[in-house]
Amino acid sequence: MPELIHQSEGLKIVRNDINKFIVATLHYTADPKKRTSAWKAEASAGLAPARWAKEYEIDYVALYGQRVFPEIAQGRDRIVIAPPYPEFSALQPFWAGFDFGQRNPSAFVVYTISEGVTTAIWEHYAPCRNINDLAARIHSCPYYSQIKYIACDPTIVNRKTQINRYGTMVTIGEMLGEVGVKKLVPGVTDEAAWIELMRQHWKNLDDPTFRIWACCPNLIREFENAVFQEQSDREMLTQTYTEGMEDVQNHALDATKYFMNSKPKATARVLGKQPMARWWLK
Repeated sequence: MPELIHQSEGLKIVRNDINKFIVATLHYTADPKKRTSAWKAEASAGLAPARWAKEYEIDYVALYGQRVFPEIAQGRDRIVIAPPYPEFSALQPFWAGFDFGQRNPSAFVVYTISEGVTTAIWEHYAPCRNINDLAARIHSCPYYSQIKYIACDPTIVNRKTQINRYGTMVTIGEMLGEVGVKKLVPGVTDEAAWIELMRQHWKNLDDPTFRIWACCPNLIREFENAVFQEQSDREMLTQTYTEGMEDVQNHALDATKYFMNSKPKATARVLGKQPMARWWLK
């Protein structure tokens, strides 16, 4: 058991019996001004009970098994857009996120931005059995010619893991380039930053600024099923708690993370054939 060194309201100091580190736990009630029910009501406004417990009550297991994106269930009628879909002009910009997989699915998701709303509009989701077949499927996307760049898993452009027909080591990105899939840029893998960014897009579920067309069922499913990962008791003793998702069935989410973390920007003017935000809200 940890050795108790000091304890007072809102403050507890112990010495870890395994590594002898001294750990101070500071609760918000250490501040007398924050011991009122009024302060707690104001501070917890807008927070789910599990998030309040984790962030303010120092309950590290509060989020175990919790949905990462409960917003998609709460605001599905505004986040998921059913057909018919609007058409786009030849000036509309598109971007893509790409998570490569051979035994697991490769996820290629296309997005556009208009009037401050980012929308996922097309997906390919299947294991890559053959580079040529994958390239053909990506090229079949009706928006491919207008894609500005493809934010991808950085390992496929930085790590040489394959042998090409000439007997030299190449990256997956180089192999894709040989069959015409270009514009690959290494994505940013910061998951915590991306989760927070998604929360900002979905903080107002009456007018969400990230939406998904219903023709992207795999991306929708992964958003719905994403849960926070657990840490074992041993990990809790030796490591800092990190808030992250379970690394399973998250291929389209990874593609979205690479794209969103690349901070794409569209021009301020309306680029569609009609104002898309107003069209969605009809």
